[in-house]
Amino acid sequence: MERRSWKIVFAEISEPLSWILGILSITIALGGFQIINLYFYTSPIFVGILVGFISHEYMHRYLSRKYHMASRYTANVLGVLITLVSALLPIKLLMPGYVKTWTLGPASRKGILYSVAGGPITNIVIASILFIASFVLPIYSSFLRSVGWVNAYISLFNLIPIPPLDGDKILRLDIVLWAVLFIISLAFIFII
Repeated sequence: MERRSWKIVFAEISEPLSWILGILSITIALGGFQIINLYFYTSPIFVGILVGFISHEYMHRYLSRKYHMASRYTANVLGVLITLVSALLPIKLLMPGYVKTWTLGPASRKGILYSVAGGPITNIVIASILFIASFVLPIYSSFLRSVGWVNAYISLFNLIPIPPLDGDKILRLDIVLWAVLFIISLAFIFII
C-alpha cells in the first residue's frame, strides 16, 4: 500500500486565487454561521476584514517591491485550514497566507524591517483614522469603531512574536518598534 504525501497540506497557491482564499477563510473564521446571512456582507466585521486584510497584505507587498525585493501574496493550504478551524475557537487564528518575498540582490535591513512592519502599521493607521472619524461622524460611530477594532485585532494578532507572524520578524529587527506597535494595537483593542 502506497503512503500518501502530505505535500498538498504545505502547498502554496498563486495569485489571484490566493487573495480569494485568504479573504474567504478569514471571513468564515470571523463570521462563522453569520456568513449565510446577506446582511453580514454589510456588517463592520466583513468591511473590516476586507479593508484590514487586503491593506495589510498589500502594504507588505508594496514595501517589499519599493525596497527592491520581489514579492507576491500567496495562500498556504495549511494556513487556510488553520484559519477555517479557528472559526470554532474563541480566539481566531487568521493566517491563511503571507506575502512571499525574496531578494533580487543584497537586501537592506531597513527595507526588510519596513516591508514586514508595514502591514501592522497600516492596520494601526486605519484603526486610528476610524476611531477619530467615530467622533466626527457620531451617527456612524458604532460601525466605524467596529471596523477599527477588526483592524486593531489584525494588527495585534500579527504582532505576536511567534514565527511565522510579523511580530517575530519585527522583534528580531527592532525590539523598540515591535514594543510600540504591540502596545498601540493592544490599547486599540480595549478603547475602540
